[in-house]
Amino acid sequence: MPPKHQDTKIHKMNNIHFIFLEIFGALELWWQNITFRFVSKIISKNTNLKIYLFVSLLFILASSCSFHQEERKSATISKSVKYAKGFTLESNERFKKLTVLNPWDNFKPYATYYVLKDSIKPEVENNELTFYFYETPKTIALHTAAQAASLKSLDLDKYVNGITDPRFFYEKQYSEKLDSNQLIQTSNTVQINKERILLLQPDIVITSGWNNINSDYQLLIKMGFNPLFMIEWMETEPLGKAEWIKAIALLFDKEKEADSLFNLVETNYLAIKNKYSGNLEKPKVLHGEEYNGVWYVAGGQSYIANIYADAGAEYIWKENDKSGSLVLDVEVVLEKGVDADFWFTTFGQNSTDINHIKQEKYSVLKSIKNENIYSNTNRTRILGGNDFWETGNFRPDLILKDIVQILNQENSTNDSLFFYRKLNLK
Repeated sequence: MPPKHQDTKIHKMNNIHFIFLEIFGALELWWQNITFRFVSKIISKNTNLKIYLFVSLLFILASSCSFHQEERKSATISKSVKYAKGFTLESNERFKKLTVLNPWDNFKPYATYYVLKDSIKPEVENNELTFYFYETPKTIALHTAAQAASLKSLDLDKYVNGITDPRFFYEKQYSEKLDSNQLIQTSNTVQINKERILLLQPDIVITSGWNNINSDYQLLIKMGFNPLFMIEWMETEPLGKAEWIKAIALLFDKEKEADSLFNLVETNYLAIKNKYSGNLEKPKVLHGEEYNGVWYVAGGQSYIANIYADAGAEYIWKENDKSGSLVLDVEVVLEKGVDADFWFTTFGQNSTDINHIKQEKYSVLKSIKNENIYSNTNRTRILGGNDFWETGNFRPDLILKDIVQILNQENSTNDSLFFYRKLNLK
């Protein structure tokens, strides 16, 4: 079965205004032709008058064309994106437009998506990676677990009929549907299964964007499929990352629902931040864990560092100017984090993790002595999915709420926390 090529779809133009413009233009040209012939006979003996009228007629025709061109242009309105840096939204009477920006190249366009309201495609730059949708997508190949909860919150999960490795998903419906043959696995951790994509024919493939589009997705584009590259994970502002739900919503005609959800998240987040970020007493926070002899620490300008600051904590690497991860010697981290009040980690999902944390070298840490080690593994599946990376992707208010409860010891039992849980080292 050949792939669908959106550009070959034929749709009737539903804008009657344009039809009337065409009729009016034809009548106008006919009248100009008759008038020109009539006037030409009158002035055939007057050369100067002919030149004057000829120039005047050219001016009139140019003005008329400009008028009709302006009529065809629609005022484009930029939609509100308050916190996110990685995308823009625009809309007019002819199309809606999502532009994903490249954080690795001064936020130049990475990919542009048009939802067309008629059959006329807008002009674009030759070097732009551009995709067109003539109608709302109804089939989705979901190649990133990070968007699973966002799709569910917009009632779009019912359109997912292709997924990546189900072990990455906390949302268990996908593995269940895969087992019952209601879904097709269209990719794994390494590559896309092109044959299954061709069989599935999804209207859109939702995936994470990286600094370079890999060869599999380049081939997918050549085959006529439309990948949506989500780069929310590069946002450093918590509400900026959450706002990417609006990017998905535009393509699926779910803007009102996304705005409502985001407004709730924003209200909750700012209320907590305003209450606690200005605390004079700021508990010190150690973050991360050791892998293979090195410690991975979040940079001082990172997403999670900003959440710690908004929770009223003193992140011990706050002076660092990086937004990505830092790779440090374990000894350096232990020395700097020796008096941290709390240790937040992604470890703790199994006994191996617990035994690792119980090593003698960590016993010098104040957080170990006071048993204040918290893991973001409260909502996980045995196969490996973690809801911190799904629901937490667009609900930083719930992450912030957990951390505030922990820092202030406000009913911070495991039953009261959403994403985090206190590790028992005994």
